[in-house]
Amino acid sequence: MTSSTPLTLPNLPTEVLESILPHLFQRDLAPCVRVSRAWHKTLVPYLWRTLAICSNAQRRKFDTEEAQKALRRYAPLVRDLHIALKQHYDEFLPAQQILISDPGIIHIEVFAASPFSNLDSLEMCPLNHRDVKAKQSQRVLALVRQNPRLRRLKIDSRLDPSILMSIVTKYLPTLQDLDFSSPWRGDVKALLKNLPEGIRTVRLGSVVHEAQSKAQKKTSAESGVSATMACHHHALESLHIDGNLFGHEENVLLPFLASCSRNLKSVSGTGLCIFVNAKITSALSDLGILSEKLSQSSLPRITSDADLAKIISSGSRWTSIDLLTDQVGPLAAAAILDNCEQLEALDIMNSGSRGLTGSHLQAILSKATALRSLQAHWLLEANKITASDILSSQWATTSLEHMDLKIDVPRADEALPDNSAAIQASRHVQRQVLQRLGQQTKLRKLVIGGMATTPATGRFGHQRNCLEMTLESGLDELVDLKDLRELDIHHMDHRAGVPELEWMVANLPRLQMLMGMLDTLIPPSNEVREWLQTHRPTWR
Repeated sequence: MTSSTPLTLPNLPTEVLESILPHLFQRDLAPCVRVSRAWHKTLVPYLWRTLAICSNAQRRKFDTEEAQKALRRYAPLVRDLHIALKQHYDEFLPAQQILISDPGIIHIEVFAASPFSNLDSLEMCPLNHRDVKAKQSQRVLALVRQNPRLRRLKIDSRLDPSILMSIVTKYLPTLQDLDFSSPWRGDVKALLKNLPEGIRTVRLGSVVHEAQSKAQKKTSAESGVSATMACHHHALESLHIDGNLFGHEENVLLPFLASCSRNLKSVSGTGLCIFVNAKITSALSDLGILSEKLSQSSLPRITSDADLAKIISSGSRWTSIDLLTDQVGPLAAAAILDNCEQLEALDIMNSGSRGLTGSHLQAILSKATALRSLQAHWLLEANKITASDILSSQWATTSLEHMDLKIDVPRADEALPDNSAAIQASRHVQRQVLQRLGQQTKLRKLVIGGMATTPATGRFGHQRNCLEMTLESGLDELVDLKDLRELDIHHMDHRAGVPELEWMVANLPRLQMLMGMLDTLIPPSNEVREWLQTHRPTWR
């Protein structure tokens, strides 16, 4: 190209085009292909690179004869095919045809060649027609076999176990990303063992492990699944398995982890007993993987207090603990306290915890310097934290963004005569507590208070011994919470009124949600109701 040659789209350097055109939307490219033959030749491959049929409206674009002709012509240019509606699969999967059929003698079926023969990525979800499952499984296999260079495969389909095994282990040698989300019953060990060596991410959903019988192993060998030769999976970065291995975690996972390298950064799953298995924990540690998040979904279905304590004390540097069972006893509570130095989030909502007390919560607050979120169940007496707990020591963190606590503060009965001294003493304590909360200047959501039970009736009611949330009791100590978005006090027997609402408007500029003024068992005053309707109709 000489310096006098005009610079136009067709004669731009290839590397320039390749850096620009992939960022253009199809709606931008479509009119451009009609400009000239040169532009058409250059832009059509980019226009057809991705084909996503995610709605009936998108499908209807191909209803005309002209559109169908264009689809057949340009399908080989499609690199990424995404079909999201099950009623459209018949139109995009290879057609199944009976070549020879003679009852009692022979039955041969073949598949027509798919026009989509150069795919890099295939995404199909959902595909759950049980009545035609076998036929669709074969058609999916036919499409995959016609695209051996696939690098990404995402399928939400009840495929036959042998079909999935063949797809992954035999026909896709260059596969890098596998996401199979539907329930699948089969030999998970054989599947993992025979994954392509270049695989980078694996996500299996709802698997049920079934070890192969001798006959099945023979069939697998015939289909290309190796029973002995071990592959290396040094490129793998992420492994996620949801399901049940029925106690075969060691047998399934240890050989596979041995084939991986330190490129593996994440191993996770729901229903797998990983954290209670010392050998698996050791194998993960050898790969440099220390789990940072502990949740109910990562635990065995039955975990004792001692087992849970052992898991928490396993050596992992927990940044998040989210427990939703009622098995947090004294041993697990002590383990949480001993391993909270790196903790950023502690969520014991709905836990029914019998061992984690207010004193534990205060000790965690005094020790966890990185804590950003602390949520404790508002129904449980054991999880409430008392004013004396809060004031017993300074909090180590100033990074709290979300706090959900039931704070117990003694309140004097205002109806009793000559009780002003007790009222003032209570308000003095409340101000100190609110001052402590006011130091958390990064707070975005604050939920305080919890429902309480009446011993005589067993019914739930509002917490009586709680913060009044009045200016007299120290509400103005929250003046530095300029980032506060949500304040929830609807389970408290508070005394906030119009002066407090006006103070919040003036001093908490980002407060968008207030719960507890109308959504309460305690009827609000007419003044409060009228003020809210006039000034803040979204506050409840």
